Amino acid sequence: SVALATMVGQKGSTPRKSGARMLVARDGRLLAGTVGGGCGEGEVLEACRASLEDGRPRLVQVDLTRDLVSLSPAVCGGFMEVLVERIDPPTDPQVRIHYRRVPRRETVYRQALVLDGTDVKVTLAGPVDIHLEIGGHTVLEPGADAVWFTVPGAWWDLGRFHRADGTFTGLYANVITPCVFGAGGDWWTTDLLLDVWWPADGGPPTLLDEDELDAARRAGHLTDDLHRRVRAVARDLMEGPHPEERFPWVAPWTRTAARSALLHGGAGPAP
Repeated sequence: SVALATMVGQKGSTPRKSGARMLVARDGRLLAGTVGGGCGEGEVLEACRASLEDGRPRLVQVDLTRDLVSLSPAVCGGFMEVLVERIDPPTDPQVRIHYRRVPRRETVYRQALVLDGTDVKVTLAGPVDIHLEIGGHTVLEPGADAVWFTVPGAWWDLGRFHRADGTFTGLYANVITPCVFGAGGDWWTTDLLLDVWWPADGGPPTLLDEDELDAARRAGHLTDDLHRRVRAVARDLMEGPHPEERFPWVAPWTRTAARSALLHGGAGPAP
C-alpha cells in the first residue's frame, strides 16, 4: 500500500497549486512528487503515515500564515488543503484461457480480468513475449500488451494491439468457437485459424492465415459446415462497420483505461 496526497484547495501564496500530488511509501519514504516541501509538507507526511496505518482518508489543512520561522524560513503566507488516501495493491483477478488449436494443441493464457460483463468481458494480456508483423509492420512485440474483448456466444474475439512503448497499432480478431466460461476463472475456446486485422491508420481490413485454414480442411480437421461458418464469420467482420463503430465498448476500453481499471479495482469506462 502507498499513500497519495493530492492538493485539492488553496488560498493565498502556496509553493504548489491545486492538483499537485505526492506519493509516500509505507515506511515514510517520499516516492514521487511534492506538495510544497518544508514544514507544511511535514504535516502531510504525518497524515500519510496515519492513513497507511488505519486506511482512512484525511483532509489536511495546512496554514502557511503562521510564524514558523523557527521551523522553516520558507513561510509562504497562504493556506492549502490536501486530501490523503491510502491506495492498496490491486486485486488483479486473473482468468486462464485454455486456447485450443487444431488438431490437438492447447495453450493456457493468463490474463487480468478488467471487466466481467454480461455483454462483453475485457481482459488485459501482457507483457507478451512474441513478435508479430503484418504487412511488414510490427504490430505486437515483446514487452507490449493487448486489451482483449470476449463476447459470450460470439464466434470471434477482438484485441487492441500495441508496441512496447504503448503505441496503438490496430485491432486483431481471431475466429474462434464461442468461449465457455467455467467457474473459478477457467475459459475454453478453440482457434478456428482465420484472423482479421484492422490497422490503426484506418486502412482496410486484412484477412490472415487462409493457407492454414485450407490446410486444416484438407487434413480433415474441419468439417465442410464448420469451414463455411468460419468463412462467413470472417466475411461478416470484414464487410461490416469498423469494430470501433460497430461495438460501443471497443473505443472506450483503451490500454490506459484497462490499466486504470485494474489500479482502481475495476472502475472503468461505461460500455
